[in-house]
Amino acid sequence: MGKFLLFFSLFISNVVFCQVNDNFSDGNFTQNPVWQGNVNGYLINSGNQLQTTATGVAQTVNLYTASNLAINAKWEFFLQMNFDPSASNYTRIYLVSDQGDLNGSLNGYFLQVGESGALDSYDLYKQAGTTITKIIDGPDKTRGTTEIKARVQVTRTSSGLWELKTDITGGTNYVSEGTITDNTFVSSNYFGIKSVYTSTRSGMHIYDDFSITELVPDVTAPLLNSTSTSNGTAILLNFNEAVNPTDAAITSHYNITPGNIVPTSVTVNGAVVTLNLANELNTGNYTATVNSIKDLKGNTATSQSKTFTYRKPYTAVFNDIVINEIFPDPSPQIDLPTVEFIELWNRSTEDIALLGFKYSDPTTTFTFTGDSIKANQYIILCAIADTANFKSYGKVIGLNAWPTLNNASDVIKLVNQNGATISQVNYSDAWYGDAVKRQGGYTLELIDPLSTCKQSQNYLASKDVTGGTPGKQNSIYLSNRTTEPLNLLSVSLKDSVTLSLVFNRGLDSLQASLPSHYSVNNGVGSPTIVYPLAPTFSTIELKYTQKLNRAQTYNITVSGLTDCGGNTLTTQTLSFVYPGLMEIGDVIINEVLFNPKTGGVDFVEVYNKSDKILDFKDLKIATIFSTKDSVVSIRELTPSTILFQPKTYWVITSNPDTVKSQYLTSNPNNFIRVATMPSYADDKGKVVILKGDTRLDQLDYNRNMHFALLKDVEGVSLERSSFTEATNATGNFRSATSASGFATPADKNSQFLEDIVNSASEISIPSPTFSPDNDGFEDILRIQYKFPVPSKVANVTIYSDQGRMVKKLIRNETLNTEGQWIWDGLDETGSKVKTGIYLFYFEILDLDGTVKKTKKTAVVASKFN
Repeated sequence: MGKFLLFFSLFISNVVFCQVNDNFSDGNFTQNPVWQGNVNGYLINSGNQLQTTATGVAQTVNLYTASNLAINAKWEFFLQMNFDPSASNYTRIYLVSDQGDLNGSLNGYFLQVGESGALDSYDLYKQAGTTITKIIDGPDKTRGTTEIKARVQVTRTSSGLWELKTDITGGTNYVSEGTITDNTFVSSNYFGIKSVYTSTRSGMHIYDDFSITELVPDVTAPLLNSTSTSNGTAILLNFNEAVNPTDAAITSHYNITPGNIVPTSVTVNGAVVTLNLANELNTGNYTATVNSIKDLKGNTATSQSKTFTYRKPYTAVFNDIVINEIFPDPSPQIDLPTVEFIELWNRSTEDIALLGFKYSDPTTTFTFTGDSIKANQYIILCAIADTANFKSYGKVIGLNAWPTLNNASDVIKLVNQNGATISQVNYSDAWYGDAVKRQGGYTLELIDPLSTCKQSQNYLASKDVTGGTPGKQNSIYLSNRTTEPLNLLSVSLKDSVTLSLVFNRGLDSLQASLPSHYSVNNGVGSPTIVYPLAPTFSTIELKYTQKLNRAQTYNITVSGLTDCGGNTLTTQTLSFVYPGLMEIGDVIINEVLFNPKTGGVDFVEVYNKSDKILDFKDLKIATIFSTKDSVVSIRELTPSTILFQPKTYWVITSNPDTVKSQYLTSNPNNFIRVATMPSYADDKGKVVILKGDTRLDQLDYNRNMHFALLKDVEGVSLERSSFTEATNATGNFRSATSASGFATPADKNSQFLEDIVNSASEISIPSPTFSPDNDGFEDILRIQYKFPVPSKVANVTIYSDQGRMVKKLIRNETLNTEGQWIWDGLDETGSKVKTGIYLFYFEILDLDGTVKKTKKTAVVASKFN
């Protein structure tokens, strides 16, 4: 029988790597190689063959020896059975087995010869546990004698292609029985034989010339297939074949970058090498490099590298995962499915396992039993029955216990496996910021996960045309970010202890509520309480315990405030005035247009006669119910402070643009718009200016106060001539001049008369020449009087230079201590008098009946044509 060769290369984890050759020429099977199992069931016969022992007892016996060739292998052997094989008398040759006990559960492949019938076949089987499957069914062969004497060759390539060949004459002229590709098991520990016989067939199984060799001789160096790690301290290197354990255990053969990490020790187990590190790797991408590694045949590999990624086990913390989108009210449908969902976004750089996480509202809780959310991934959560509706949008997880989303408001929460809150939203439908979208069909989207603002400032209705953005970036993501500086626009007084600050956009309301961000000079300091006003939080109210002083200018300094996009307000200072207390005589009616042009509107002009800065917020305009002298049609001028500077003119009207389009003004900003003006009739009426219930001034106008020679007074205003004369003093309101365009809104009146210092005499005519043509220059004659005591009674009659009476100017008028009379150059009939000299006859009666008579002259002049 040919010579045998037994080659032991080394032992690896108690499995001997070997190429088996045994023809039993040494007369035993207990060494070189060592066969184990039912050793009493076999013997070496006189022909140096392995044969079952003739016991005369029916039994099953087996032997096995170490072998780990499972791929790129060739198995050859001789077998002889001196009987007709049957289902009770057969043999199995286990080419591959992970167990030595061939009678129990194992994983491997075997050849079986023997079955019922007169025909024989050579078949290859796969055994998985106790399940046996035929994978090559050799063709039936007619048995010429009562014995089988054959040689068998089985090959398996490195790709898993099996081929079974036989020579049923016992020679080496092999004929293929079939092929199959199967890679179910690619490793082996043992090769063995199993002999099954009845009592009359004992001692009739013969085996010889076992040979297990590589199909293709190994002349290539080991190849590093993959690198991985599950814990960051043990790096697994998987080679395509077993490596030399002594050489592979040298730590200097390995390096991991970045960090130039060398293992502290190396564990070798066949083709798997484990690098043990002193410290756990950080999350990141790494490269493992291997130098000078040999296989069991001494083939040496040059430098090889493989990359791998490690992610440290990570416990999510607050805001790693955010509730990014909420869809509580799917109806009416815009374009999204008409079912509820929320969207989670993993903002972190870590993949996060969701096992043990809980998502809940106040009544329902769902606990995750698995799944994960990758770094920067969006996941849609919905009821399990609704999952199909959202699969087209991205990853979706259906919850069998869905916390229903209330339309108006709800509290939804995500906690990690330790019970720590990761994200919580107390939403309200007021957050939509849009009355239409609030009705349904739109989602609430998170603006900025890093914003420190209140949630009510950080969620808003989606701007997407479909109604929402499940599975992708929000339509309003970072819409709070801007490069425009944050600015304080204005500061005004709401009352004596309340300031209102207006900014160019909403503030972080939590930070804005801190009093330390605000300071007022003049000893006022920081407010006691700060109220950021919802919903925009661009207006802030400051409350003080100390009242501010009227008629005083203050500076407020604001610093350190931020908006919801993280922009910080640079230190800013604005001035404001606490207006003076408004009293009777401070504000007077200065001009009235009650009969406007076609397409025009009424207006009333007021004048701040005082030296105080006043506030239009304190003023009202009204009229008088003629029969009862009761104030009606009261109109507020403004709900907020508008400063009324001293000695300035302001117009009150329902349409400032119309007034400014019909008349010239040098102060276009000095207009106050009211929704509707009180009704002022075209013939006569009363204009009232109020502070609270107090009448500050009242003008009783009528159309006869206009210049009598004007043919049409439509669009002509009545202007005040004197600030010192009583509002309703005769002649104190007259038609605006034609030269001014018949009105002077927000400007000095065209008919204004400067106050003249009284002369030493009791009655005087300061300028005895005038031209009553309504051109704005000396249109009237002013007669001044001044007496040491009041209550005198006066009559004033005007005569022509020919002694004809022209006009009774004053009839029994009771006088103050001083005042003036005005003549407009018209006679008793309302006609303009001729140019010339006129005589004024004054009768002044004392209380005791004494009459003092005085005469003065004046000239009525006219322009040269």
